[in-house]
Amino acid sequence: MSEEQRPLYGELVIPFNAEKKTGTHAEATTRADQLRAMITDAAYYLAEKRGFISGHELEDWLKAEMEILRNLK
Repeated sequence: MSEEQRPLYGELVIPFNAEKKTGTHAEATTRADQLRAMITDAAYYLAEKRGFISGHELEDWLKAEMEILRNLK
């Protein structure tokens, strides 16, 4: 994976192969954007509960991601 293709900090990576999946790339992109927004909101509320104390950003993101993905199953 080249430097240009690596995800940024806190960026969700969803594997997608348009040729083998039903739907379109645009639909998958929309779903990924919606999922990212849900995780962003959840991470924000986790930080808010803690009083926005810095140093826990990655922890908040990963916990939010885990909770959102668990709830979507």
